[in-house]
Amino acid sequence: MFKKIIWPVLSILSIFLAAVFIFGFIFSVNINRGTQEDFVDSKNGNNNSLTSNDESIEDETDNLRILILGDSIGYGVGDESNKGIGIRYKDLISKDESKNIEVTNLSVPGHESGDLLTLLESKQSDNLISKADIIIISIGGNDLNHLEYEDTLSLDINYKETIKSYKDNLQKVIDIVRNLNERAQLAIIGLYDPYPQEESQKTRLLLEWNYETRLIAYLNYKIAYIPTYELFEYHLDSYLSSDRFHPSGEGYQVIAQELFDILNGIY
Repeated sequence: MFKKIIWPVLSILSIFLAAVFIFGFIFSVNINRGTQEDFVDSKNGNNNSLTSNDESIEDETDNLRILILGDSIGYGVGDESNKGIGIRYKDLISKDESKNIEVTNLSVPGHESGDLLTLLESKQSDNLISKADIIIISIGGNDLNHLEYEDTLSLDINYKETIKSYKDNLQKVIDIVRNLNERAQLAIIGLYDPYPQEESQKTRLLLEWNYETRLIAYLNYKIAYIPTYELFEYHLDSYLSSDRFHPSGEGYQVIAQELFDILNGIY
């Protein structure tokens, strides 16, 4: 009696399990097919978010962004062609650079290092700094030029206070830039002496100023120091503009060439 009952039950159970297996197999095939179709659609560009992200990445990598920060020399005062360092440097690298080159100049004539620091602390330039590939800084000339003194003693005392303030400001400027952008190449433009015959004492201080600036550049990551004193020393007649203080177009071209040579490892 038991055998007569168990065999029909086992037969029904076997048919049920077979049906479940066949249904599960068909369902799994449909799922895999749907996943593969979705993948193919995304590769063909039917996934809009993926396509837009790829395009934005291409746009970013196809641009080379140059940012100028600083004073009147950073701005380009005296250049009869209104190019300044930034545009002239762009012209030099565009011969070998396939990317689209953008130059943004935030320099303000008359700015001292404290003014540049205030500008950066305002965060108005954060977005430009974070996206820049090359950042050129020209600052410090007005700090030194505005130095007040009555005699040699007061000159030395005021100079020590001024250069200490300048070094602190410059380091803070660098720190702000690096917090926003770790990858950019920085370049600091050194000072030349437009009045070499007037006061040998001030020339000595200018050379010391350049030395301290060079040290800051060397002690920080990915910063190049661009010397100008040696470039201008025996060519003031042609390298200075009509105001006898700012560079002429030829003077700016020499600075841009020095910048190009140093950043491209020619020296």
